[in-house]
Amino acid sequence: MKTIINFLAGGMLFLSACTYSSDKLVIEGNLTGLQVGDTVIVLIYDFGWRLMAGDTVAVAKKNYFYSAQTLAELPYSATLYYFPADTAVDRQLKTLDLSSASDKLKIQGAAADFTYAPVSGGFYSSEVVKEYVRLQDSLHKVIVLVSDSVQQAEQQRDTISKERLDKKYLQLAEQLEDMEGAFIRQHPDVMYAAYLYCSISRWETLKKVQEQYDAFTPELQQSAYGELIKKNIDKRATVAAGAHLPDFTVTDIDGKPLSPTDFKGKYLLLDFWGSWCVWCRKASPKMVKLYSEYKSKGLAIVGLAWDKNHDSWKKAIKDDKLSWTHANLYDHQEVKELFQISAFPTFILASPEGTILANSSDFDKEIEPVLREALK
Repeated sequence: MKTIINFLAGGMLFLSACTYSSDKLVIEGNLTGLQVGDTVIVLIYDFGWRLMAGDTVAVAKKNYFYSAQTLAELPYSATLYYFPADTAVDRQLKTLDLSSASDKLKIQGAAADFTYAPVSGGFYSSEVVKEYVRLQDSLHKVIVLVSDSVQQAEQQRDTISKERLDKKYLQLAEQLEDMEGAFIRQHPDVMYAAYLYCSISRWETLKKVQEQYDAFTPELQQSAYGELIKKNIDKRATVAAGAHLPDFTVTDIDGKPLSPTDFKGKYLLLDFWGSWCVWCRKASPKMVKLYSEYKSKGLAIVGLAWDKNHDSWKKAIKDDKLSWTHANLYDHQEVKELFQISAFPTFILASPEGTILANSSDFDKEIEPVLREALK
């Protein structure tokens, strides 16, 4: 499921240039209820979620806005923020999937429903894509309602309702991901499927990524999206099962140097996680039980967190009773890149000889069975 980055880049927003050009990315809005004085901010991101360009549009004509930006390379998506001049009305956010640097997209509908207003042009010219987006938006509306209810239960300190709603939220989020996966599998000849898979391929197992890549038509494999997926496959192969565990050195929680070589002769489980990561924290009880069962048989675990807030990181370690070795990778970006970590949690299990036995985000199906088999 695509990550929506709630981010405004101060100092990188520009006034709209309204001259039409075929080599520009154009986003046009015809939205009833859009008022003069309203503002629309358009931020363009690449496939690494880095900001490529930005445009601030002050609405000068009722029911209409226009943005045109010149891009140097293939974009990934656009995030639009709609700010009504009436400050009593909340802002709205909309994301657009971009097929090229010269897409001509038109948003039509009502400003009051900006987030879900229909789009035409680019990928959205396809009826198959339009239907998929319609179904996705319908489910996303339900997710938003549940999310609002979670916040309300939290404010009211209603722990029973919050626990129930948290489970419902996770179920719906998984359903949204399943919908995306189903579209990709069912349309191996649709360019939009390869586009979507560029994101998914970062966290699926290498085996699944290779299988899906092979299922795409030659046209999709040779496309810009196919090339990105293939690069992902090639990079991840260096840390896949069967490869040798790369060496690295970081500073542990006590300020001491830490390296995989410190655990020679042991089965080493690297846990890439974060205190903010719901799925990471859900796996904690299973890992605690596993560690208690196998640490005397040669299992070592190293928690490699991605936490900007060190206090939250240390609190999570204490609260979840994670009694193994820990380090924070937030200041060690090179290690995250070394292991091609793009999803949390990610688990990498290595043998005493330093051979990687498993690399996956699925602890239950891909990590624990391999570990138990190795240490039985």
